[in-house]
Amino acid sequence: MSAQPSDFSGFMIFILILSFFTISYFMGMMVHSALMYEDNKNIGKDSRIGWVLSMVVGTGITGWMFYYGYYMNFLR
Repeated sequence: MSAQPSDFSGFMIFILILSFFTISYFMGMMVHSALMYEDNKNIGKDSRIGWVLSMVVGTGITGWMFYYGYYMNFLR
């Protein structure tokens, strides 16, 4: 039995994690813009809860995109 090297290097995983958080941030910014400037009755424009909610939603959307891409490329 031979030891096979991993397909992922440390730098590749670092870039993947960095790109995930970068895309999550900008996705959260898009959600924040939609919430703050379109739905201004319920959440204030400078609300911390609106910012946190937007970043969580951005992370969730990006996580789904990354998982779906992984599923379509490797698990299917």
